[in-house]
Amino acid sequence: MLNSLVSMIDGALRARQEIFEYSNNPHCVFRLQLGAATNDIALSDGTLVPVGSRLINLHLWNEHIPPFPARGPTLGWARGMCRDLETSLEELAGFLASNSAFDDIAAVGGKMMFGSTEQTRLVAHFAERYGFVRAFDRAADHSIAEWLHLVGENILVSMIVIAQNPAAFRTDLFHRDRVQVYLHRAELVRRFGAPRKTALAFQLNGKRNMPSFGSAAGAPK
Repeated sequence: MLNSLVSMIDGALRARQEIFEYSNNPHCVFRLQLGAATNDIALSDGTLVPVGSRLINLHLWNEHIPPFPARGPTLGWARGMCRDLETSLEELAGFLASNSAFDDIAAVGGKMMFGSTEQTRLVAHFAERYGFVRAFDRAADHSIAEWLHLVGENILVSMIVIAQNPAAFRTDLFHRDRVQVYLHRAELVRRFGAPRKTALAFQLNGKRNMPSFGSAAGAPK
């Protein structure tokens, strides 16, 4: 019953936020959402994503995340997840290259959300191996509505974890720190821009429900 409820809520939110699949590859662990930078985004490598830049925001494809073994994550699980991340970014590079509507995409962003500041920073550091760079933290002064949104987001993510990957659930997941990371498009192309033929086949098969390009949602705060 929980799986059905979570699937219904998650599906409704994806439709509302215009989040869609860019690949049919079962090892692709991301969906994407179009967005735009609402302010200049300073990155830790000294570069900048200028205000107004068109972005892609990555969202985890929960059903494609390999479940934790009952005894917790193992070296084999970690290796498989690394391969899936590489496949996902190869698929994304191929998708952008084959769709002229995305020629002006400047960067790819992702929000790291984990149970503690230290855990999130460690994962953000791990993301650097794939070319992602951490954005400098902006002063957080959330309104009551924004705070309630964050609490609701934490609860939903925890419900998804319980439904999809129960071995990964911990009570501290109800409190999640957030770190934004970005991958410049040029770096995506340099690292992942020559997708394997098998990956390209997934780009060419099937249909995707893509939003109209003039109605892209704003980048997450």
